[in-house]
Amino acid sequence: MLTPYLLAVLSAAAPGQRELVDRVAAVVNDDIITLSEVQAAAKPYASPDDGEERKKMLYTDILDQLINERLLGQQIKEAQIDVTDDEVERAMQDILRQNKITEEELKQAVEARGMSVGEYKVDLKSQLIRLKLIDLKVRSRVVVPESDIRAEYDNRNRGQSKDEMVTISHLFFRWGESPDPAEKARVMARATAARQRIVKGEDFAAVAKEISEGPTAAQGGSLGELARKGLLPELDKALMSIEPGEMSPPVETANGVHVVLLEGRRFKEGTPYAEMRDRIYQDLYQRRVEEQMKLWLEELRASSAVDIRI
Repeated sequence: MLTPYLLAVLSAAAPGQRELVDRVAAVVNDDIITLSEVQAAAKPYASPDDGEERKKMLYTDILDQLINERLLGQQIKEAQIDVTDDEVERAMQDILRQNKITEEELKQAVEARGMSVGEYKVDLKSQLIRLKLIDLKVRSRVVVPESDIRAEYDNRNRGQSKDEMVTISHLFFRWGESPDPAEKARVMARATAARQRIVKGEDFAAVAKEISEGPTAAQGGSLGELARKGLLPELDKALMSIEPGEMSPPVETANGVHVVLLEGRRFKEGTPYAEMRDRIYQDLYQRRVEEQMKLWLEELRASSAVDIRI
């Protein structure tokens, strides 16, 4: 006597004769997966140049996915999960709103993928049904403690390069486009003399307003807070050897000579925790849903009758 799944793969070739036209790839509880299903699902990923080993690996992966699909389908049927047309329509409107597109733009995008809007809605309904199953079977197993969110925030901040910020003022003494050694010496002497006035007790800002030739002279030479990485290399190097409250020696650059006062130094903080918390929570939650989904499928498979035939 033929079993149901053998009957499913036999067809009549002639009176009194049966011909095997397909093979059973696997039986999942009471559901059959045929070899032709595996081949059809693998076709988009296959290449004419695939060797036997590559083809075997591909078929194994595809069969594994189809087994999981059958198990999910059986769970959906057992739980009697369904989605109404209204729920599908609300999901469509959410998609439009989140992507900031019109219904016509969505229609064009769907058709560009070779689908009709009707087929897209059928696919969306299938996705919504699966989400309901995941909510029922998996999401209740997922917990993301605040301590884990904080730890992930700290980890991400450690991985970020933090800009060093400096608050500086400067005196600037300019020379011409093609200065000769004598002109450079004169400008350097002016910068040195100005620096000495401050060392002897004069106010930096007052000296800057009086004799600095930079565009910030009227503001007492203040450049405000800047990222070190954006400074001229010569100035950055000079700042490495001084502490807040100290002045650099005269620093020669392409356009003239600077004397820099380092007023403060700090590392720029990363994005505040309050701004990153929700995003980190969603990332961790999604990651743990995927982990629990994998574990649940493994448990489901272990408790099911799965008979692989190829």
